[in-house]
Amino acid sequence: MDARQDDQFVSDGKASSIALPIGRLEISAGRPTTKLAANDTAQLEEVTAPKGSTFVPITWQYDAGTFGDYDDYLESDATPVIDLVADKATYRIPAPEPSGEGADSFYVLVEGDGADASLKVDFDGVSQSVDLASGDRDEGAAAGLYDLKPRRERTASCTADSEFDLKVPSRLSDYACSVTRTARLPYAGGQWAENGETWLAVTVRTTLRRYDQINTDRRSGAVYLATTVDTDFRIGKTKPTEVIEDRALTTCPDDVRGGCVVVYHLIFEAGEKTPSRLRMDQTYEFALSGVWGGAEGKDNVELTNEASIKLR
Repeated sequence: MDARQDDQFVSDGKASSIALPIGRLEISAGRPTTKLAANDTAQLEEVTAPKGSTFVPITWQYDAGTFGDYDDYLESDATPVIDLVADKATYRIPAPEPSGEGADSFYVLVEGDGADASLKVDFDGVSQSVDLASGDRDEGAAAGLYDLKPRRERTASCTADSEFDLKVPSRLSDYACSVTRTARLPYAGGQWAENGETWLAVTVRTTLRRYDQINTDRRSGAVYLATTVDTDFRIGKTKPTEVIEDRALTTCPDDVRGGCVVVYHLIFEAGEKTPSRLRMDQTYEFALSGVWGGAEGKDNVELTNEASIKLR
């Protein structure tokens, strides 16, 4: 049953939380009651619980500071499956809307007095529970989620770490590479890490639009625009378990400006120490855009890039 206000039990409820791969679910549970006043219900009607039953009031919402922080690395359509457990009986509750905005308040009608009510939350096969009266939590295999800090979007340039098979005086005037800080995640790439371990996650973005092939006389040449890029990554001899190309941020080829912008979210099996370098091998293909100084150009050319990117 719906309560009247979105955040109805926040001020006087018992606070608790459950950390999920999509963000932290903040919960406020009111004191179980057998009678609801008219102004406490969305129906604006006084309601009395059936004999032997109790209403458990709950307000919940995702913490806006953590919701969606690590969505880039999830690669999963999984959603929380939530049960309220009281007097050994379970009551399935629809999961809150996947949003970092707004709260929902409602009542769950349970058999008994609701004094031992708890929430059991399952995400992709891993379950946690929280006692609504005490706030005590059983984190289980999801314990690593509670160590995560809000994600910082700071990036570092890796442009100077890249080396193209380019012959002077030809040039790439607009190549750019950036890399995020690494993160250690218990859940990424659509699966939980094994035995309480973590995944190593990092994002790399590269931009290359134009290649100026300049002849040795420096008076003629051709202009090419990047049309495709193939990229491989590895740390030492280890390849990523998942390479997630961000379709929302990738434009390759860019039909308006030309060239290629690509964003990769990488997931590796993590060791005890964060590695110092990420190896990136790229092969770009270019299409002829124009010539100057009487030069002749090929329809298509190819360049490779070998990069040793410093990780933080």
